[in-house]
Amino acid sequence: MLFIAFLLTATRIHAQTVVENELFYHIGEKDGLADNVVNCFYQDYNGMMWMGTQYGLNSFDGSEIRTWQSGNGKSADQLLSSDIRFISGDATHNLWVATQAGLSMIDLRTQKVHTWQYNGNNDMRSLACDGTKVWIATTDGLLLFDSKNQKFMHFANTSADPSTLSYYFNNNCNSLFLDSKKRLWVATVNGLWLFSQRSHTFEQFNNIKNDPAYDAMVTTVFEDHAHRLWMGCWGRGIKQIIPETHRVKNFLSNPAMPGHVTSITEQYKDGRYSLWLNGYLTEFKPEDVHFYRHLLKPIAQAAALDPVCVYTSRDNLLWISTVKGVYIIDPARQLFQHHFIIDQNNLTSQNAAVFAQKDRFWVGGDKDFLLKVFDYKFSLLRDYTPAIKALGPIYNSGNLAVMNITPRSETELWLSTNAGILKLNPVTGKIDIVCGSVSDNAKNASPFINDVFFAGDKTWCFPWRRGVWEFDAKSNQFRPVITKMPEGTGTKNLNLQDAVQDGAGNIWISDLDYGVVKYTLSTQRAERFITPDIANFGRTINILYLKNKVWILSNFNVVEIDPQTSKTRAWPLPQGMNKYVYGYTGDDDGNLWLATRTGLVIFNTATHSFNQYTEEDGLINNDLNGTLRMLPNGWMIYAGENYVTSFKPTELLRTPARKKLLLTAVATADTNLLTYDKPKVIVPPGNEKLTFKWAFINYNNPLQNRYYSKMDRIDKDWNYNGNKGITEYNGLAPGRYKFSYKAISADGLAVEESALVFTIEPAFRQTWWFRVMAAVLLAAGVWLLVEYFRRRERRKAALQLQLSALEMKALRAQMNPHFIFNALNSIQECIVTKNTTTAHSYLSNFSKLVRMILENSERQFITLGDEIETLKLYLSLERLRFDDSFEYRITVDPGIDTSFVHLPAMMIQPFVENTLWHGLIHKKGKKELLISFRQQGSSLICLVQDNGIGRDNAALLKTSNQLKKHSMGMKITEERLQLLETGASISIDDLKDEEGRPAGTKVTIVIPLDL
Repeated sequence: MLFIAFLLTATRIHAQTVVENELFYHIGEKDGLADNVVNCFYQDYNGMMWMGTQYGLNSFDGSEIRTWQSGNGKSADQLLSSDIRFISGDATHNLWVATQAGLSMIDLRTQKVHTWQYNGNNDMRSLACDGTKVWIATTDGLLLFDSKNQKFMHFANTSADPSTLSYYFNNNCNSLFLDSKKRLWVATVNGLWLFSQRSHTFEQFNNIKNDPAYDAMVTTVFEDHAHRLWMGCWGRGIKQIIPETHRVKNFLSNPAMPGHVTSITEQYKDGRYSLWLNGYLTEFKPEDVHFYRHLLKPIAQAAALDPVCVYTSRDNLLWISTVKGVYIIDPARQLFQHHFIIDQNNLTSQNAAVFAQKDRFWVGGDKDFLLKVFDYKFSLLRDYTPAIKALGPIYNSGNLAVMNITPRSETELWLSTNAGILKLNPVTGKIDIVCGSVSDNAKNASPFINDVFFAGDKTWCFPWRRGVWEFDAKSNQFRPVITKMPEGTGTKNLNLQDAVQDGAGNIWISDLDYGVVKYTLSTQRAERFITPDIANFGRTINILYLKNKVWILSNFNVVEIDPQTSKTRAWPLPQGMNKYVYGYTGDDDGNLWLATRTGLVIFNTATHSFNQYTEEDGLINNDLNGTLRMLPNGWMIYAGENYVTSFKPTELLRTPARKKLLLTAVATADTNLLTYDKPKVIVPPGNEKLTFKWAFINYNNPLQNRYYSKMDRIDKDWNYNGNKGITEYNGLAPGRYKFSYKAISADGLAVEESALVFTIEPAFRQTWWFRVMAAVLLAAGVWLLVEYFRRRERRKAALQLQLSALEMKALRAQMNPHFIFNALNSIQECIVTKNTTTAHSYLSNFSKLVRMILENSERQFITLGDEIETLKLYLSLERLRFDDSFEYRITVDPGIDTSFVHLPAMMIQPFVENTLWHGLIHKKGKKELLISFRQQGSSLICLVQDNGIGRDNAALLKTSNQLKKHSMGMKITEERLQLLETGASISIDDLKDEEGRPAGTKVTIVIPLDL
């Protein structure tokens, strides 16, 4: 719990000086204060409370406590010292703070801290703001700080010789006060001085001559609502200063005045003003010169706390600093008055009986408290207990209890007891026995009477579990009217407790076991009243008739019955209030008041809303196992245990003054976007988390204020945020939002709601123009890509046609007509010479070569294996024609799989043919041809190398027809490789011997392996 109700048991209060039973709220270190001991208070223009301690400055907005402290150096959010001596504010919303090490200022609009130090003594104890001037009390005289020029000026009290101790005491300032007439009062270790701002001189206002009880140590000065000036002293209490006559008024003759006063404040209470002094928490009423000490105790058995300082906020709350934290008193919240009227532990073991009439009320119980009558000041008027006990032995037993008091007339009260019914004449005081029990000849006697009910000429009583009995005036006896009701296949005994009569004369009765029974006057018949809103086996204690409606509580639902239509409506008790209900009553405005196990619950029959009051609001006990009754004077009383609590319902349900609801932060990471100079909140892009903080400036039970929030487009309904106004949202998309926030006071009476419209800026990629530009670029890119592929396909088709044509040309160019003619002549010659074996081999190889060339001509790429096979067939035929005059060798690197490597068809043959016919045919001696294939990286390297006569010598021997053939074949092959666009290349190198003579030709063909 973040607040404490201090309810101190006490006897009735007479003309005593010690006042008990105050209700306090508490905050301390456990709630976030830098230290329990607060040296000074101040409330700023927004209503926020500031508290200075020895270990930091605290701000409290009713939701959150924030602390400012000193650091290693000057900083925008750090003070010069954490030892805070005094706090005040100026007209431009700056907060000035006097510290042990210099002057600090907080700009309340930006929350930035500024600091200054005087070139001298900076031990500052108090300050007073006057426009741009800040007056400061130090231990070495008076300082003036001009906030406009940011310069200090020192003023020393030179009334005494600087070398004397008096000079030191005169300049050792405890506090400053600027009164309504702009007079600057300086309280020092050596009296009270008035400083002239015109002549810069000091004048002492208290001394032995004008003050017989002179106290040199003046601690504080205060001006009340009537502009009277008061000063507090270290050992002589409070004194009044009358500047016009230089008079000091003392109050030492009053023994209740505290001697040690260092803090004074004023509070409006009970229609008049009182001064509060920190010494013994004393209330001083100047009009009647009376001092009242209020015992401030955490628990009744503890020693009273002696306050450090006191302060009154603008909402008339008294703030008290102690070594155990800060306590808050609201005079308007001292709602419950507790009166201990008996010495025994409880009024009764049954339900207390309460009845009010004119200027008095009766309370019935048991043991030695059978029946007593009090006035509305709780003074005992008469005790009927002895008279009841004198009626006989049964009425003199300790078990007798009065359960209900029912008026028949102003001179006749009927008392329902557990030993029959008694009749009391309140005028004469005479008590008679109506009956000791109710019985018929067939049943046992029943002395336990729940209640008596009068309706017209009917007098009914409700014996325990015996139904309704009616009184017969002739026989002076009760006879049974309704005792049982149908229940399933059988019947049940009625256990009736209370009854009311509606406008039509029908009677509605509460049954302690089975709900509600309705008695129709016209038919004189009784029947159970059952609807979906009334529990079939629900306990109904009381029954009320308010605003032409019948009201009951059934199964934790407040139920309204329309007696004319028999329709019902129900409202469930909220969570936390829906525990055992002992009883209920109505007030003059038609509200229902419920005594429950969780406190006092109020149901407004007009708005259908619930409020609750507990120990935290001043009740002695939350378990209200007693009786509630309304008094004719507008008060309500609760009788339970050994005391009676009185309160005024209209005060509890009063409309409170409006409270300020502040939005204190809209933060991203550590940056608060809510600044005074920017009315609109715009959230920059890239912030994933938004934190909202808001505060309810309501210090009545402050840490039990309830906070709610809702974000449009995100939340469907209000979110409950607990007792702190803080919530977070993550991943909000860019756009415009409305954040609604509200707070409700602990008693549910004060409700404030507000909203903020803000915008989250989109990131660059989320802007509409970026999206339009991206869409245009995407469309352009798609168009370019489509156009690229379309052009590529057209080009590919054209290249395919061109390649096919070149391949046909290559086919025609590669197969030298002379080769075919000579090959056929060689075959013919072998046949003529009957060399059939050679002719057969020649013809077989020729046919294979022609077939392979024709097959390969249909494919753009062939395997390396097929190319090598074609070359072997071709070279074997050429070698036969050349009479085996040359040797050839074809090699392949072992790492090359010839069945998986592809290359263009007939790519190598033209170079081999060129080598034979131009390089080797004219060579004398040994003729050699080498063809090799190897892999280099991702390329196939093909070498065609001979040891012929070289290109230069061959060119001298060529005919024009040979030149044309060679040029066309080489050109077609190069064009084929270029059309592939794969990085293939052909290079031809001339080989030289050691003497530089031509020694052959080397052709290098590079073909990529990923064709």
